[in-house]
Amino acid sequence: MSMKSKIALWLFVPLVLSACGSSAKDDSNQYRLPITKQSHKVLNQGDAAKFLNRATFGPTTDEIKRLVDYQTYENWLNEQLNIPASLHSPRVEKLADKMCANIDDDGTKLKDSWEIIYPRHQVWWETVMNSKDQLRQRLAFALSQILVISESDGLGLSDLQSSITSYYDVLVKHSFGNYRELLEEVTLHPAMADFLSMSRNQKENKAEGIRPDENYAREVLQLFTIGVHELNLDGTEKLDSKGKPIPTYNQKTIEEFAKVFTGWNYAGAKWNSYKGNADHISPLVAVEKYHDISQKTLLKGEKTPTKRTAKEDLGLALDIIFKHSNVAPFISKQLIQRLVTSNPSPDYVRRVAQVFNNNGDGIKGDLKAVVNAILLDEEALSTAKQTENFGKLREPVLRLSHLWRAFKMQPALRVGHRWESEKTCGYGNYYYFNFWTDLTCISCKTGQGPLQAKSVFNFFRPDYSPNGTLNDKGLSAPEFQIVNESTIVGSSNLLHTMITRFSDSKPLVPALTDAKGKEQKSQLNLAIETVLAKNTEKLLKHLDLVLLNDEMSDPLKTILTEHLNKDKNFHDGERGQLEKAREAILLITSSPEYLIQR
Repeated sequence: MSMKSKIALWLFVPLVLSACGSSAKDDSNQYRLPITKQSHKVLNQGDAAKFLNRATFGPTTDEIKRLVDYQTYENWLNEQLNIPASLHSPRVEKLADKMCANIDDDGTKLKDSWEIIYPRHQVWWETVMNSKDQLRQRLAFALSQILVISESDGLGLSDLQSSITSYYDVLVKHSFGNYRELLEEVTLHPAMADFLSMSRNQKENKAEGIRPDENYAREVLQLFTIGVHELNLDGTEKLDSKGKPIPTYNQKTIEEFAKVFTGWNYAGAKWNSYKGNADHISPLVAVEKYHDISQKTLLKGEKTPTKRTAKEDLGLALDIIFKHSNVAPFISKQLIQRLVTSNPSPDYVRRVAQVFNNNGDGIKGDLKAVVNAILLDEEALSTAKQTENFGKLREPVLRLSHLWRAFKMQPALRVGHRWESEKTCGYGNYYYFNFWTDLTCISCKTGQGPLQAKSVFNFFRPDYSPNGTLNDKGLSAPEFQIVNESTIVGSSNLLHTMITRFSDSKPLVPALTDAKGKEQKSQLNLAIETVLAKNTEKLLKHLDLVLLNDEMSDPLKTILTEHLNKDKNFHDGERGQLEKAREAILLITSSPEYLIQR
């Protein structure tokens, strides 16, 4: 039985039957993959769609055709690797002005605000939908699930939405950069420092009962770089003479690293000033008075010299971590899982980890080279190289983004405060994805949203395996950790509502109110699908490509054809054709064949 069949049996999916922005330059400019006789050719539209499912937030018919026209995946990657980064912060700031999200009740302009959550989510989804740098944005989302911070209640960042946005831009800017450089910028970003309590961490003071905070020291090792057990290059665990996994560090190591991460404060702030008024966007600055200058014993017994500055200690410590042999397989495997498959073969992991260790020019940690290796690996591109366990459950966010991109979700027009429209702030109208469900609460229904994990351990662990056949066979299925009764029903209802209630056969005409004088809502543009619905075969052929990579099984095609051809299920004319198009999209996106990305 294949992984797809096992997961289909394990997961009950209810099938409901119903009647671009600012940019920045970085070192990716002018990067080129060589085009040779050995370059990977795009053989057909189905293969193009499959590739785009991994490299973007969802294929569209236009993007599928473009990729085929490029002839090789390398040509497409070269274009993506050289598109300037679409940054979120400048657009969030402008939208916050229009939404009155950064103004206090007395009219005072705020440095940050919990209400900026609304423009932050809007800009994130706009970028997912419309940005040209899809690969960069897709990789930034993957990195956000490794180098985790979160706005979720109780985790300390809900009032710091501008800081969160700034942090995400760090991931965007460095997605095609070097992992070591990314790691340092992440370490010194106030959002991470607030999330894992590194800001104002200070050396031991026995008189005041103070000792260095161990939080960041633990997570930078356990989650961001090397993991808890020694690994082979192929990601499998090394074993000792008794067949037991070998720990990468112990509690003493954590205590020593905690000393390294002392003496860092917010830029321009006094050490004991109120942190709420501090700069939560600029990198932390060193305050040597609070830094531990003793010798520290770090990984594999490496020692730091005494009397080093905070910056020197931090740089050396991160170098020591980055030098560890675990970094390449640990990070490479997780990126493969986020982009391609939950259970990559050891050979797949090894090949990517080798590129992580050496990009061909002797450089370790080059993420451009790593993402190329992941997407162009023979196991990803050749069905013949894939085992029956190849594939992954689609994440809720990626299900939604695929739907929106494939059928061009159109934003509504709004003016003023998020829920007090009489507060206009004087900055004019703006576009907004407006539904019965707010963007910020998509995670309430699905268990996932941008930078909304419930802990530093992400939405799901990379080694998670649900009880049953998958677990018995030692297979990972990370995304299943957020699959439960609540998210199954919530996700199904959300998709059902969007497909059946927020879609139309005609494009949305932007206006502040709809025909009934009520606030305008967003909608999917199903004009093409409505026309195609005159002929069930043509409709399914179109949807098969954009949703299922031209791999719809004969049994599913038969079930859909029989159901869609029953005239009594739909009204006559254009209305009935729209109903048929909605029904087909709903049933396909609820099917196990769609839910498992191959």
